[in-house]
Amino acid sequence: MPHKYTKEQRAFIQEVSPGRYNVEIADLFNEKFGTDVTVGQIKSFKANHGINSNAPKRRMTVDDGLFTNDQKAFIKENVKGLSNQKLTELVNQTFGLAVTVKQMKSWKHNRKISSGLTGHFGKGHSPANKGTKGIYNVGGNRTSFKKGQKPLNYRPVGTERIDRDGYTLIKVSDEGTWQHRWKLKHKVLWEKVNGPVPKGHCLIFLDGNKSNLDLDNLQLVTRKQLARLNQNHLISDNPEITKTGIIIADIYSMIGDRKKSTKGVGS
Repeated sequence: MPHKYTKEQRAFIQEVSPGRYNVEIADLFNEKFGTDVTVGQIKSFKANHGINSNAPKRRMTVDDGLFTNDQKAFIKENVKGLSNQKLTELVNQTFGLAVTVKQMKSWKHNRKISSGLTGHFGKGHSPANKGTKGIYNVGGNRTSFKKGQKPLNYRPVGTERIDRDGYTLIKVSDEGTWQHRWKLKHKVLWEKVNGPVPKGHCLIFLDGNKSNLDLDNLQLVTRKQLARLNQNHLISDNPEITKTGIIIADIYSMIGDRKKSTKGVGS
């Protein structure tokens, strides 16, 4: 279904298009106006209005929109059977990102990646957004900021907010993409003391409480450990039990590795 663009939205696309790919324009557009416009809709709008981005045909970076190649491979490997919310939470926790459910949904839709879920509720189930029709303003309006002015919803550096997955986000910059401006606060606090989270690692909350940002409640684990923890439900509301769960996760991994190494031996 075609998207109806306001005058401001049309001007915004015209302004941000030069040098950018359609997926990047869609991400910027949805971030600014709170919409869910697809890459195809942006492409059609540009074609209908004679807008050419003049972006190189071959991307010069391993990144594609929201995610790196490593992150994209992780999503494709874990997407089956997970709702957008669960998948977003897993990706954010694994890679220390602050991607929203809407961004994940759009990213999957634009690349035809499916979880295999039907999206239909079982009999007697009441959706979480029941009765909220019309509450959210998802488009632009005449009072939106003009070029050179800050938007009405501008938040200064240091502002904190809670995302839909329960993580605390903190604004660290006014420049760059959304992911550069907003960071997971627990990761920011941990890295101030310990340095950058090593590649292939992530942070978990030992008591499972995302609002408990005490450094003693944050534990560095590998992605492999996190996968085992999630698969076997080893993260508890008791920090000591979760620590034991990490040990168990390592044991499961060693057993799995042993089975792989001995598979076919003696057959």
